[in-house]
Amino acid sequence: MSKKVYLLWFGQTVSWTGSAMSFFAIGVWIYETTGKASALSTILFIVAIVGVVTGPFGGVLADRFPRKQLIIIFDLTIAVLMCVIGYFALNGMLTLTLLIPFALAFGIFEIAHWTTWNAFLGDVVKKNEVTKVSALFESAEAVSVLIGPIGGAFIYSFFGLTGVILVDVITCLFGIATITLFKSKKVEQKSKMNIKNIYLDLVEAYNWLKKQKGLLSLVLILGICNFLWGFTQVLLPPMILSFTDATGLGLVESSIGLAFLFGSVISLRLSDWLQGNLKVAIYCGLLGGLSLVLGSIRPSIILLCIHGVIGGVSGTVQYTVSSGAWLAITTEDIRGRALALRGTIAQMLRPLGVLIAGPLGDYLEFDFYPNNVDLLSPLVGLGPGRGYALLFFIVGVLYIGIWILNFNNNNLKNLSRQVKEITNN
Repeated sequence: MSKKVYLLWFGQTVSWTGSAMSFFAIGVWIYETTGKASALSTILFIVAIVGVVTGPFGGVLADRFPRKQLIIIFDLTIAVLMCVIGYFALNGMLTLTLLIPFALAFGIFEIAHWTTWNAFLGDVVKKNEVTKVSALFESAEAVSVLIGPIGGAFIYSFFGLTGVILVDVITCLFGIATITLFKSKKVEQKSKMNIKNIYLDLVEAYNWLKKQKGLLSLVLILGICNFLWGFTQVLLPPMILSFTDATGLGLVESSIGLAFLFGSVISLRLSDWLQGNLKVAIYCGLLGGLSLVLGSIRPSIILLCIHGVIGGVSGTVQYTVSSGAWLAITTEDIRGRALALRGTIAQMLRPLGVLIAGPLGDYLEFDFYPNNVDLLSPLVGLGPGRGYALLFFIVGVLYIGIWILNFNNNNLKNLSRQVKEITNN
């Protein structure tokens, strides 16, 4: 890969770390303000559901307009929105209700950004480098997950939410500067962009995906898994904050980031072997479920860090294999829409998981667990947060079951052969 790709990696590592700090700080602010998981789940649900609904339209844009310019526009828009939130926080005007319209906007622009970004990655490398570049930028996200919570917690403790957002905006501008080093690829002129042609663009992508049985099977499986991960996204902060503080939460989330980084290094080193190796993705799914079970059995930062390490490494390797397969099989003319459909299908059940997790977790925590503590304490331990942990445990068991059922999936076997044939030519 060219040196400019590595410079782009550095710029995005800095930018994504700033974003991770902000979203960590917002999550802590919500929980400190309300004290309930359901409040956090409401905001996460809004972001997720809006992203699912609008995601395919981002793919249409990515196939019709220069992807570099789109990424810059989306990043600047998100930076402006964060500045407004920071202003409200600085003046004591920020409320949970006020965050809702911002969550709607984030849902739109975040999914459009990531769809365009993933398509852009396929433009800057050759077909035999797609798994390697996926692993490289997984490491950028890993660094952000590692440093973001710790940095966010540190800055938040001294300067509050506004201070964290200021750092986020500065890092965003740095990331944009590195993107400008690349020339925009010429986009083939298509029919005029209107509602009818947007619909036809999406139908074309849908018909293409229907023929790709391997990719379709993979994304449907991951869609169910993401439904379960939606639960963990909501449950983890209150489960940890119930027996420790924001520093403990930052430590656990940073252990996940360290694991992401380690997993991306493994993926980089083994990128040729991982390319098209869907059996590895299945084993990683089994390990991910096991990590959820392990993290739920006792109120322990150590166990939760172990959960983070196992889940982070396995999740990173699995995502690298999946992304490499998509980038290998898609062509430039349909890549944006195909990846947008991938994101929509993979994430469409996550909002449901996020929505259910808050109230169900609160019910188990404040009603069900206290009334059945003698029965449940040998399974998930004693103390505050154990109702949330019970749901965490159930999610882990279900996650393991999904990958056991798909251990010998023929469509995944065929997908492995297809990817290897394309990347070896």
